[in-house]
Amino acid sequence: MSTVTRDDLQRRPHPRLRPYVGDYVAYDIAGVPAGTHLGLPSGTLTFIVSIDEPLHQYDAATSRTESFDVLLAGLHLSPTLIRHNGTMAGVQINFTPFAPRILFDTPAVELAHRTHDLAEISRPIAAELHERVNEATTWSARFDAIDEVLVRAVHEGTRPRPEVVDSWRQIARSHGGLPVSLIADRIGWSRRHLNGVFRAEFGIGPKEAARVIRFDRARRMISTQTRTLADIAATCGYADQSHLNRDFRLLTGTSPTLWLSEDPVVRQDRDRWSLDR
Repeated sequence: MSTVTRDDLQRRPHPRLRPYVGDYVAYDIAGVPAGTHLGLPSGTLTFIVSIDEPLHQYDAATSRTESFDVLLAGLHLSPTLIRHNGTMAGVQINFTPFAPRILFDTPAVELAHRTHDLAEISRPIAAELHERVNEATTWSARFDAIDEVLVRAVHEGTRPRPEVVDSWRQIARSHGGLPVSLIADRIGWSRRHLNGVFRAEFGIGPKEAARVIRFDRARRMISTQTRTLADIAATCGYADQSHLNRDFRLLTGTSPTLWLSEDPVVRQDRDRWSLDR
């Protein structure tokens, strides 16, 4: 694959998809030592179309490895382990928790805490996405293909209750900074009722959603290495740097420093764009 710029590797989706789908982000990792990459929790569902080789996910509990051409991972609170031989390529599509209903008529709760082969949810969409993305020879053409397939998949199915949608959006806009009690007051529900309905829709509660969204913001800042951990902790709403470190370890199994130093995929991405910050 030819040398590309950061702008070449990222695009907003078709306007019809934007209420449900975040950016398309291409990745082309090569020349790093074979090993394990951590897929970290975030406030989006991870949807990946692999290029050339499938994506290989390792389950430490069962010592099994599953391979995916088109992967859809629900909201989760622990890292996933991605095995690689030093080379990985594909397109990651960041789904809001509303996207599975709109595209696949499947609520996010049915996908939570697991990684799924999209062929098990929608074989025609999975097959067309994989075929067209792998046939295309430029990132722009791959993004165009994804737009075309997903726009055709949009349908007016069952939607979450408006209060649940509004609650999620309040949490996301505040980067996890709003108290759940305040959100419940704003929509006119009790905190207990909000927690139950929210969890039944997304598979995690509002407090957990706030936690992973705050963590994801901090993790992205940490990856650039342009600010101190203490500064990032303060900006992202942690009590202090120790609080950030504890939460990072609980959600990833490692520390910010070790994550940066021990994952060659993270290092290559950081180094590749260090002059583009």
